[in-house]
Amino acid sequence: MTRIIIFDVDSTLLAVESLDFAVEQSLSRKPGGKAQAAELAEITSRGMAGALDFRQSLEQRIAMAPLSQQEIMMISVQLAEMLTPGMFELSRALRDKGHGVFAVSGGFIELLGPALSTLGFMPGDVRCNRFEYDEAGLVSGFDRENPLSRSGGKAVAVRALKTLANASTAVMVGDGMTDYEAFAEGAADAFIGFGGVVRREPVAARAPAFANSVDELAGLLGV
Repeated sequence: MTRIIIFDVDSTLLAVESLDFAVEQSLSRKPGGKAQAAELAEITSRGMAGALDFRQSLEQRIAMAPLSQQEIMMISVQLAEMLTPGMFELSRALRDKGHGVFAVSGGFIELLGPALSTLGFMPGDVRCNRFEYDEAGLVSGFDRENPLSRSGGKAVAVRALKTLANASTAVMVGDGMTDYEAFAEGAADAFIGFGGVVRREPVAARAPAFANSVDELAGLLGV
């Protein structure tokens, strides 16, 4: 039996919120984009703090600027350069110690794939949402059957990964309330809140352990 470490991706492994970054790039090319960008940040903040249902947050952000497949491909390459400093070394050190290292995200694999590959994650180590497209190749929505598209979905993913890895202990690491929920619902055995990119006070107040930097996180994980 092994211990597995399950990382959130946006504002944890990555130094940005990937969907927000993608939508902001699209909005920047449109009239009135700056005002919409401020609205976008508010939607994300409310969702991460648990004040807005996660699925509603996804729907509202995607609707602000339907992305094309070409845009997504270009943005995914940019995101691969936006890793949180120190996370590559930490994930490698955990693997070297024999821990299973996984990524579970409410973000989209089409945006996150190159970044996660850079961090050493294989496809089987990753659970994310997926976009759906219309006939013109624009994002029209997402796979609603995926548990990660709703609140509480990370608990479902964590339970499945723990079983898959035959793990005795699952530690969830992340910045948002959806990450904490995986622990609160009993799927993860431990939770470490991460504030090295964005410190979310509702998470910091509830987390049994909290790291303000990657160095602090490494210490809490015993690396």
